[in-house]
Amino acid sequence: MRFHNYGNERNPIIIMLTSSFCSAESLEYLYSDLAEDYFVIVPEYNGHYEGSKDFTTRHKEAAEIVQYLTSRQVKDICLIYGQSMGAEIGMELINQLLKHRIHIESAFFDGGTFLRQPKLYKAIMNFKHKSMMNKMKNQSVDEVVNWKSVDEFRNQDTQTMRPVIESMVKTAPVISEESIKNETEARYTFNFPPIPEDMQENIFFVYAKEEKNFKSCFKHLIEAYPLANFKTLSGQGHLTYSVKKTDDYLRVIRAICNRNNDD
Repeated sequence: MRFHNYGNERNPIIIMLTSSFCSAESLEYLYSDLAEDYFVIVPEYNGHYEGSKDFTTRHKEAAEIVQYLTSRQVKDICLIYGQSMGAEIGMELINQLLKHRIHIESAFFDGGTFLRQPKLYKAIMNFKHKSMMNKMKNQSVDEVVNWKSVDEFRNQDTQTMRPVIESMVKTAPVISEESIKNETEARYTFNFPPIPEDMQENIFFVYAKEEKNFKSCFKHLIEAYPLANFKTLSGQGHLTYSVKKTDDYLRVIRAICNRNNDD
């Protein structure tokens, strides 16, 4: 794993975790602004860049982030932010950071894939993911943006999601089949780690009502973390609000970061 740092390291720390198969650059539309007031750390997962070892498990990816933070003697995190699979890694990261007595002020997770699925389902999704990434190796960003499957997933709003799609096209030539398999496993084996009540109160989950993850995950999240904060959006696809309404979205992130610092 490698780490991209943006902003002044004396500022409050935000950790930003990307979606599946995405490079760190997929979050540039957010961290380029946040770096003015925060020290933003964007881990790039194993298997997602030239010369890296394979992606293994959600737990090990989170452990490498913890190791990096402890090596820098970090004691306080302003915000952990995660998109899609990054939300799952983010929840595991919270679990591990608390065990290392590193304080986390807040967390914000968008479109998280908080699921446990049977072996057959994971095998099917692994095949789909491998096919998708292999196809991307030989296609331009413009071609991928116009895929029907991508359009349906993004609620007919693929042009808006171009930064994320461009990042996946960049990752496709370097990611191995083993990394794709392990990443698929990581997405569908979420185990709902125990989170203290005071931490739950500072976690924010957001979903578009139309996205599949909302329909399959929302009920289980509320049951597991009843004191967390939940927000649903209408008329959006998976992650589209963050790109389509970036200014509003950044205001939300900043409000979450500042909510515990009003005094």
